[in-house]
Amino acid sequence: MGGDVLAAAGADVVVDSAPIRIMGFGEVLSHLGPILRTRRAVWQHVKTSQVDMVVPIDFPGFNLRLAAHARRQGIPVFYVVPPQLWAWGGWRVDRLRQNVDQLGTILPFEADWFGERGVPTVHLGHPLMEDYAEFPFEARRRAREERLLDSNVPITLGLLPGSRRQEIEALLPTMKVAARMAQSWLGRRRVKFLVSRAPGSDSRRLSALAGGAFQLVEEPLPDLLSRLDVALVCSGTASLEASLAGVPHAVVYRTSAFNYAIGKRVVKVPYIGLANLILDRPLVTEHIQGDADPTLLANSLLGFLNTPGHRQEFYRGCNDLRRRCGGAGVWRRAARAIINLLDRTGSA
Repeated sequence: MGGDVLAAAGADVVVDSAPIRIMGFGEVLSHLGPILRTRRAVWQHVKTSQVDMVVPIDFPGFNLRLAAHARRQGIPVFYVVPPQLWAWGGWRVDRLRQNVDQLGTILPFEADWFGERGVPTVHLGHPLMEDYAEFPFEARRRAREERLLDSNVPITLGLLPGSRRQEIEALLPTMKVAARMAQSWLGRRRVKFLVSRAPGSDSRRLSALAGGAFQLVEEPLPDLLSRLDVALVCSGTASLEASLAGVPHAVVYRTSAFNYAIGKRVVKVPYIGLANLILDRPLVTEHIQGDADPTLLANSLLGFLNTPGHRQEFYRGCNDLRRRCGGAGVWRRAARAIINLLDRTGSA
């Protein structure tokens, strides 16, 4: 199961994941039909196609059940990017331990957390370091500071609203208003607005919501981040990327009142931003739900633009984050661990 990127890499995609690329409790209910159809197709493939190993990646609402199904067929399971049980749903760890042969963890604290609860783990490091281990952090930082200190050079402000349609529609209009407010408060300083189109996102919908002075760009995120001076970023992997690249930014998250009410009850961690979670301190300001307000977002941007000391503190935190996320070679380590597990279980 996967999408266009996996197919382009040479995988035989049995089921397209696009119809079930969703997030939130309410959205699961509204997409129950596609989810059940996808599950039937994947379950049947695992049962009848002489699969040697199942390698679920993230997506725990679907993949925990897939792991259990594979184990009932006697197929070993190596789970990459495990469920964030340390944030919520910790009671599911017993089920994970029963249905997974080994976890490939990506966050620095995960190996200890799962290991202490009896789940076999191997720490892989974060996959983003494949792109950011050799990222020219200091060169980009110096270039950004030179641009920001030269009033004749326009500020480049990035808007990264995510890839899911519900994220884009909830966040991009607010981000645009905040960007315009920040521009108005900067006086005569010119500002260039770039909106990132994430892989798999709806380009037509993005174009309709962006428009005007907001230029839609499709370049790989490491390349785009190299050009940005500040940004507003949807909560998720893109925010971690922005921190690894050293781009001063604020995290934005807004969902339905229903999803938010449930999340407030079940989530047990103090932050939603991955950089903040890894560092266990607020490197990046998080604007969640009611705080995802244009005025507050604009103030966060201006805090970086008007205060060089604030930017320097942010850069120091980013360097600490880069050290904690490890080096490149994540997928080589994952492949080695999968082969070792195949050898131990005699499945190949």
